Amino acid sequence: MKGVPLPTSDRKQNPLNRDWWPDNPAIYDIKESYLYNAEKGPFFEGVVGSRQRPEQSEWHDFIGHKIASRIGIPAGPLLNSKWIGLAADLGYDVLCYKTIRSSENPGHPVPNMVYIECDEQLIPGQLPDQLTIQKNPPLQIGKVAVTNSFGMPSRSSEYLAQDIPKAMDLLHPGQVMIVSVVGTPDGNDFDSFVQDFMAVTRQAKDYGASIIEANFSCPNVTTGEGELHTNPEIVYSLTKSLVSVAGDIPLIIKVGVFEDPQVMEETFISAAKGGARAICGINTISMNVVDTNGRPALGVNRLRSGVCGYPIRHAALEFTKDAHRINQKHNLDLTLMTTGGALLPEHLSEFIDAGADVAMTATGMMWDPYIAHGYHARKGGLDA
Repeated sequence: MKGVPLPTSDRKQNPLNRDWWPDNPAIYDIKESYLYNAEKGPFFEGVVGSRQRPEQSEWHDFIGHKIASRIGIPAGPLLNSKWIGLAADLGYDVLCYKTIRSSENPGHPVPNMVYIECDEQLIPGQLPDQLTIQKNPPLQIGKVAVTNSFGMPSRSSEYLAQDIPKAMDLLHPGQVMIVSVVGTPDGNDFDSFVQDFMAVTRQAKDYGASIIEANFSCPNVTTGEGELHTNPEIVYSLTKSLVSVAGDIPLIIKVGVFEDPQVMEETFISAAKGGARAICGINTISMNVVDTNGRPALGVNRLRSGVCGYPIRHAALEFTKDAHRINQKHNLDLTLMTTGGALLPEHLSEFIDAGADVAMTATGMMWDPYIAHGYHARKGGLDA
């Protein structure tokens, strides 16, 4: 009967079922650390199901590669080759290996992610003073709202040199893997930050990356100028430096939200001029998040954290429309990748309809790993 959930045992045998959450847990355990999830996860006990891929003649061009569909997972949830392998099996075709650094970094201690109360869509430039945590998770996947702060942890170069090629070997035909990189500051020396960014880009290339994404949505702590992507001059110079290292490997620039549309336009022009092949946005929306007593939700050393899930979908959709307009206006020939708040298969379609070349889900995939199945079913590409 419609509206009556299947028993859990039956649900795990039905990859097309849309009721994975809340009867089944998220495949990332937010109560545990990044390292615990990397070593013990992903926590998935469902069945993969079968997928009928389109003919190769129907595959899509993606910065020098052919992909079977235009959906994927951005930097964040795919912690290592095990996570990449599961996502590939589940039908996500553009997969981003979690952001790496030039040397091992433990990141922030737990808690790294908590539920928040937010029933409204957040508008950049018109944000409330703060948000409050929510102890009980929502019962609807479409309302999952969380905040996170991980500090971009990274495994050792020895680990990555083995695991990244292993992850690439788990891809299926019509899939690609991106390696996300970020520079690590050395005090307030911006030049050392640039050199480190170039070094980790070179490492990703040495590990066998076929596509590299540079995270420009991280705080620019070395210059105090906010986030890197909001400074068009730095975007140009840093992009040019990284492209010189990447060589023939396509470089993607990851950006966050823009409160100033003029800055967004200048940033896109600068990225294209510097040699970037694609831009991905929006990451999260940084906000103050407190507990029910008004104290910082993730500890006194982390007053702000990144809001993701339900509250940022409209911001991501508006980003897509603006990015598409800028790209067309200036003939930048940038490939556009959208992420932010896609919790249902139809949200991915909305991003593509708004101008995205690739639509991605992070929080959604963690709470409902079958989003790709639902998307492909809507497109007629999944065997029941």
